[in-house]
Amino acid sequence: MKKIASLLYLVILFLIAFQTQKISAQGCVAVRQMGGLFMNSASSYNLNKGEFQVGTNYRYFHSWRHFVGKEEQLERQTTGGGHDANGVEQGNAVNIYSHALDFNFSYGITNRIQINATLPYVHNERSQVLRQATPVKDTLRYSVYAQGFADARVSVNYWLFDPKMAHKGNLMLGLGVKLNTGSHSKMDDAPQTDGTTKSVIMDQAIQPGDGGIGVSAELQVFRQITSRLYGFANGYYLFNPKESNGTFKSPPKAGLEGYEIYACPDQYFARAGLSAAIDKKENFSVSLAGRIEGIPAYDAFGGQVAYRRPGYVIAIEYGFAYHIGKHNFSLFIPYNIVKNRIQSAADIASQNLQNSTITDPSKYVHVQGDAAFADYSINLGYSYRFSLGKKMKLLMP
Repeated sequence: MKKIASLLYLVILFLIAFQTQKISAQGCVAVRQMGGLFMNSASSYNLNKGEFQVGTNYRYFHSWRHFVGKEEQLERQTTGGGHDANGVEQGNAVNIYSHALDFNFSYGITNRIQINATLPYVHNERSQVLRQATPVKDTLRYSVYAQGFADARVSVNYWLFDPKMAHKGNLMLGLGVKLNTGSHSKMDDAPQTDGTTKSVIMDQAIQPGDGGIGVSAELQVFRQITSRLYGFANGYYLFNPKESNGTFKSPPKAGLEGYEIYACPDQYFARAGLSAAIDKKENFSVSLAGRIEGIPAYDAFGGQVAYRRPGYVIAIEYGFAYHIGKHNFSLFIPYNIVKNRIQSAADIASQNLQNSTITDPSKYVHVQGDAAFADYSINLGYSYRFSLGKKMKLLMP
């Protein structure tokens, strides 16, 4: 019985250690670094009334592969970026390097209800190519940056069944609010085609925030399969009803007014897999999961006239977790096996506008932008549990 209790503890560690991961931006598909969509990392299933949990989570990715739909634009890696010192032609792909650090807090209101808060800090770099016209014709690569606190989040989770009784499985429901604490209008100095340097608005993909206030619905479930194997699933949808944040991407085009302003997009995420302890003391465990994350072309609620790069990735996620006493450590590495930049609302509006003047259906145009994706991301987590004024007791079945 003791071993099963310890194994269950580790399984919950896996289920919730992921929660600090916040869905991590995959590149130009700007899934925001919003904190704590499942924020209470590691063993929060055992977070009793009056207990606290604090922690941090670090995420990193590098996006550089460009896709239109599911088709990779391989030429972006080898052409259009000028030549190196040896005369070899270079690519013009956009490269994004993203670092994010979450600060997490969780408190047990009861043994079944807990409140969570997360504040993320991000540091993003966007490397891109510019074709200068003056003073001399040249092609150069340069980087711009956006950093600062991102969109914070507060949520409440509720375990449907009493953890004291639900030894083999449970279901958690959650409701959260995403705040607009992150800037959506960061600026940096960038070279111009005429040889000058100008302070400009950074691209949506590296802005710390999206400018909107959203509400998320969440679900988490786990179930014992055998004495050492558990299945689990997580999911959420962020409803971000504000149409746009007022930050201009580019000058407006006739007939497409509004689509030059950055959107406040919805987000979604789903994950399911298996986990098991592998050492005798059951302190170390591994997991394997499949996951999908992305942003839709249209929001579930609110206006749709704004610019976004919608799309999704499907990934295989490898997980490792270790706990000792009140300390919990985790490493999750999702590797993206499917990358898809779907048509945006702006693409469809432009396509319809152009086709409205074409009388021959065989000459209709198809408009679909591209986006850069990462191959993988790295998620490192740590959490510590404690209580004030009383001795903490782990809730074991």
